[in-house]
Amino acid sequence: MLGAATGLAVVVSALLAACGGSSGVKGHSEVRAEPVSKRIANPFMPAVGNDQGGVKPPPGTSSGTYNADLPGLYGGTRNYSQCDAAKMVTFLENNPDKASAWATTLGIQTSQISSYVHTLTAVTLRTETRVTNHGFVGGRANPIQSILEAGTAVFVNKYGEPVVKCYCGNPLTPPVLYTSPTYTGPLWSGFSTTNITIINQSTTVINTFTLVDPTNGKPFTRKAGTTGGSSDGPYTGSQPPQLGTPAPSPPPAQSNSSSSSSSTANAPENPSASFSPSSGKQGDTFVLSASGFNPGANLDVTLTRPDGVMEHYSISAGSDGSGSYTFTNTSSVVTGTYNATVSNPATGAQAQASVQVAPASGP
Repeated sequence: MLGAATGLAVVVSALLAACGGSSGVKGHSEVRAEPVSKRIANPFMPAVGNDQGGVKPPPGTSSGTYNADLPGLYGGTRNYSQCDAAKMVTFLENNPDKASAWATTLGIQTSQISSYVHTLTAVTLRTETRVTNHGFVGGRANPIQSILEAGTAVFVNKYGEPVVKCYCGNPLTPPVLYTSPTYTGPLWSGFSTTNITIINQSTTVINTFTLVDPTNGKPFTRKAGTTGGSSDGPYTGSQPPQLGTPAPSPPPAQSNSSSSSSSTANAPENPSASFSPSSGKQGDTFVLSASGFNPGANLDVTLTRPDGVMEHYSISAGSDGSGSYTFTNTSSVVTGTYNATVSNPATGAQAQASVQVAPASGP
């Protein structure tokens, strides 16, 4: 919202793609396409990995939710440079502001970054995959609903969830799901809404991933917490892994990867939202609070500025169904009335709140 005209007004970020990360998703159901090996603005860091061009989704792949422990869901090469864990850790250690935002997004402490990163596994997406990407703007991580092209290199956590985009080090969390999404940005050749996948974390820790080399279609295994190379092993199954049919039903929108709770789509909700303070001046800190939603819900926030520009944020509801978003760096924001709509995409429940922002030099 109010993240300074230099931060939030970067709605010039309509051109952001791949590793871009402005807060400005212009529209309630807009999803930005992110082609492989494209880097435009606001990445967390220089590239710590390499995407692979020319990867096509497996024949017969259909849109839906796939469980992260499905053999062959991910691809990979035996190339150490696919994702460089040590390089990522070093960069974050040398950039504490980005480290703090990065860790907060993934639900860990800054002191845990090194140990956490070394539990991650480097893989390549085999399908066009929906995520919430996060760029670094105005001192914090700003979410943007995204679809990653097949061939994108990512780190996955011990439950198989994509948590880092290696090309730019951006943290990833589960997507906010829209009933009628609109895909924008630089759409790649062959882009189709018929093979968009959502990856649902495994219910158990994955010790070994079964991957498929996209260059030859051959499966192999990779131990969790590795990036490829000599630790990769042969595939011993009787049949090559197939993606097959998606999971029977998509999960509700989820909170970030550290949360163990999820939305209960059918539970009654009595949502409300408010700003604190309800009016203030440029330079003030404003907190948008939401309550009465389902526990663990990943809430979508659409903020309409006084100039008509819409910005997009997310709030992860806690076990009591409440959560908040804090807006800082407001010294240069547009003045006037800001209107926020907080919604649970899994149920359609909504709440509205408004805040008035006056000039800093005003009465």
